[in-house]
Amino acid sequence: MPCPDGMTVRPTSSKARQAFFNILGSRISGANFLDLFAGSGLMGFEALSRGAKGVTFVEENKAQATSIKKSSVLFNVPGDADVVICDVRRVWPHINGAVFDIIYADPPYKKNYGNLILASLAEFHLVAKDGLVIIEHSRDDLMEVDGGSLVKVDYREYGKTALSFFSQPD
Repeated sequence: MPCPDGMTVRPTSSKARQAFFNILGSRISGANFLDLFAGSGLMGFEALSRGAKGVTFVEENKAQATSIKKSSVLFNVPGDADVVICDVRRVWPHINGAVFDIIYADPPYKKNYGNLILASLAEFHLVAKDGLVIIEHSRDDLMEVDGGSLVKVDYREYGKTALSFFSQPD
């Protein structure tokens, strides 16, 4: 899969990616998947290849977003693939009304975007009733929710990378 040149993309390691999809297992099949900070689109494309009904890729870098669009055509990916070119901090009104079963975010490390993402997802009601939000982050960054409609349900470390899992309380 084409990936833009330079250091603007930090792909998820194969170990973390494999663990992510192993943890989700059959939840991927038929899911609406949101890929925030999509970069090369690898996570969303893998979700489609594993049976996701559709993926919305959000990427602010126009060259990277164009690469995702080209890849979806080139590889004739199954399911629906939508690319939104927008800064994640301002994308919420553009995707408001959509509901996602699985939301994956891989924000730049050490910028504290994780808690902002969680608050925005809750505010705009983008998480399906039994949906899951997964944020990839540095294991040194705390990823907690202060009240609100999402709670941490799992946490995994893979080297210097961590995955924090959130869902709505029962």
